[in-house]
Amino acid sequence: MKDTKLYIQIIQDLSEEIGISKNDTKSLVDVALSSVDIKKVNYEDLKKEILTFLVINMFSLICKL
Repeated sequence: MKDTKLYIQIIQDLSEEIGISKNDTKSLVDVALSSVDIKKVNYEDLKKEILTFLVINMFSLICKL
């Protein structure tokens, strides 16, 4: 039950921080979780990694303009 609450919390937090819909944020989180063992996930680290990934990709897109 604790993992489900953390999963929902990370989706809500990222959605607010990034400014995208919860459905899109859920897709991002699901993709990130698909390549790791869910039982060993630290949700705060996962949140930081997703934000870092998005920032790097946005910066890359801006530099290409």
